Amino acid sequence: MLIRKNSLVLPAAILAALAIVVGTVVAARPAEAGGPKAPKRTVLLVGSGAVLGITDLGDVGPTPGDIRTLSLALSTEGGEPMGRAEIVQTLTRQVADVGTAMKSVVITLDDGAVTALGLTTFADFTSPSGRPSDPIERIAITGGTGTYKRAAGEVEITVLPEFRSKWLIRFTQR
Repeated sequence: MLIRKNSLVLPAAILAALAIVVGTVVAARPAEAGGPKAPKRTVLLVGSGAVLGITDLGDVGPTPGDIRTLSLALSTEGGEPMGRAEIVQTLTRQVADVGTAMKSVVITLDDGAVTALGLTTFADFTSPSGRPSDPIERIAITGGTGTYKRAAGEVEITVLPEFRSKWLIRFTQR
């Protein structure tokens, strides 16, 4: 696992603009001839090979505005490479030992990308060894590109040891 940690102070306007850009930019991909195919209703993937970045803004330690990024290789349970998960988490609230962050995810697969948003909690958001407090997180599918152009549903992320995870992607009709 690769870990990068930075400490710097940026004006609030820059942070707000960064959050908007990172949360909404997804590379568009042209649809196949004849239009996109309907995605499978459920997809199970395994995340591994984490590359973690932490930007500790403001005071040292977890404070609102701190950012964690995570990039994971996604594969089938049998190990066949399927794509990547790119994650940006921004700490929005810190109360005692519990931090709440907005989680923005782009899952890139051969036939398009799936976007998802939700909330997550951490005991120590800025610690490189910190993992989400909940062993299973559920975030909403907000859309996608290519085959997943009209995607809706839910992503269930199960936290595993050594920065591995299981990703159960459930699609619903939109």
